[in-house]
Amino acid sequence: MKLPEFNTVDSGWWKRAVFYQIPAAPESAVDYNALAARLDAMQSVGIDALIVPAPALPAQSAASAEESIAAQATLDTFDNFTRRATARGIHVVLALPALRADADLAGRARFWLTRGVSGFRLVTPPETNPQQIAAITQAVRALGSGAMGERIVLSDLPRSTNDASAASAAAVATSRASSHRAVSGHNSAAAQLQIESLIVEPDSPSAAALRPLLAQALLDPGILLDLHPPAASRDESSAQTKLLAALALTTSSAALIDPAEPLVLPASAPPAPEPEQESEKAAAPPTPAQPPPGVYLPYVPYVPPPHPQKKPAASPPAPADPLTAWYGKLAALHHSNAALRSGSKVLLDFDTQNALVWVARPASPTPQNPPVFFICNLSSAPVTLSLADGVKKLGLHGFFLRTLLRSDQAMGAQDLNAVTLPPFGIFIGELHR
Repeated sequence: MKLPEFNTVDSGWWKRAVFYQIPAAPESAVDYNALAARLDAMQSVGIDALIVPAPALPAQSAASAEESIAAQATLDTFDNFTRRATARGIHVVLALPALRADADLAGRARFWLTRGVSGFRLVTPPETNPQQIAAITQAVRALGSGAMGERIVLSDLPRSTNDASAASAAAVATSRASSHRAVSGHNSAAAQLQIESLIVEPDSPSAAALRPLLAQALLDPGILLDLHPPAASRDESSAQTKLLAALALTTSSAALIDPAEPLVLPASAPPAPEPEQESEKAAAPPTPAQPPPGVYLPYVPYVPPPHPQKKPAASPPAPADPLTAWYGKLAALHHSNAALRSGSKVLLDFDTQNALVWVARPASPTPQNPPVFFICNLSSAPVTLSLADGVKKLGLHGFFLRTLLRSDQAMGAQDLNAVTLPPFGIFIGELHR
């Protein structure tokens, strides 16, 4: 059984970006200097935009001299962080608390836009109704459209009462799969990107339940999937966490790294002085003394001492944490493969084997730009799938899948008649003849 085909939009930096929300405890201030020291590591993982909490500033009327000095120091630190992120091509999106669309919200949004942020992640109270969220979003988007550059607004996807009481992704997907929302980028009362945050039960994720959810996400390119288990583990054997990460980073043209899974990002070491300069200074020959008048010395050619061998610049170390390394591989594939990111996608029905399969097809497939298959096993047992009939029905031509990324350590291509995956395994490959 073949599901409808969905096209994604691939224009604008925010529609193809990988977002990462900085997790911060509400009782502690964000250390922007520490974040700035980790920008190189974030860039190496493939992060395009950071969602960071806004610095806490005291009210002007009640601020003491000490508070004003501390607030200015915080602003200076934040400005330095923003400049360094922008220099690396990383956008800074500010998490902005928003109670209502009033002058206070407009003033705060305008203030932060002048500091160079690329947009806002609206944080509204849980009891905020959809009409209030729409008014808040429209007001902030109007301010952003008047600023230089492309500024964006992110928000949580509004939920109905039934959605809020749902206990799993299956119930939410079933109750909302039939509703089609307009593309949010063209609706000024909705955020350009909306975050669909769902808790997936870890015991036995169901392809029959997740497939409608993915169909909904593919139907609306303005959706960012945030799928995570109730108690995620960073253990290397946590295959389910890797599976949910793969779903989030390959479903849409934009992607969100789950904020419940903090990445392990080492800080960059401060630049050390060049040791070669000291060696050259120590090895420089002394200035020869001038002989007295009338005394001639034999000519001895000067042979400079051997120049010390310059050490090659060390490449940034690969992430030691296996989940961070997995996110980096997914982000690299997200950025490099146009078919997977922005091709039209067709979902295939392998519910009876509890597997999710879809095909990403470029507008004009070529041997250099072939269709890409995404296959994941949602069961705790190995599975073998036959994709030959599905490929034939789609009018595609090929005999095997060349590996782009897989979650296990296996090597080699996959035969279309027998694609084998381990428990909770993921395979992404190109179709070739």
